[in-house]
Amino acid sequence: MSVVRRDAVAPRPWPNGGGTTRELAVADDGAWRISLATIDRDGPFSTFPGRGRLLTVVDGPVLQLTVEGVDQVVEPRRPFAFAGDAEVGASVPEGPVEVLNVIVDPGAVEPFVTVLELGRGSALPLAADQAALVLQGQGMVGDESAAAYDLVVGPAEVGGRCTLAVVTLQRS
Repeated sequence: MSVVRRDAVAPRPWPNGGGTTRELAVADDGAWRISLATIDRDGPFSTFPGRGRLLTVVDGPVLQLTVEGVDQVVEPRRPFAFAGDAEVGASVPEGPVEVLNVIVDPGAVEPFVTVLELGRGSALPLAADQAALVLQGQGMVGDESAAAYDLVVGPAEVGGRCTLAVVTLQRS
């Protein structure tokens, strides 16, 4: 069990200058990675040949994507999947957004993201193939707190009054 603090991970600029990425967790075998990206201007996405992507806007307004020439509006907290080698352009018509990015080897892992709220006295067990990004409030993992945009990597149990984006990385 571990809590990865967003502020402890240095942001890296995208090659096109359109945003930054903080890599929060990576599988030892390279089958998946979880990152938090800030998109603050229009521009192309990087490609990840042979990979699948699952993107969820976790802060800010909508994100407009053009995937292989098809326009898509990605609303906050609604996961959107696309191929890593797709040609993707992004637009932030209503302002910058923060996105949870899950990039996987589709032959090895199928990713899922579910946004849920924990109430007072609630607890969510996370399996070894799960992680939870705190979106709002404060999560508790044992005696350790997890603030907004901290990632709790399973196995663990998250309690506290908070909103979480739970990532499940189901092995094929």
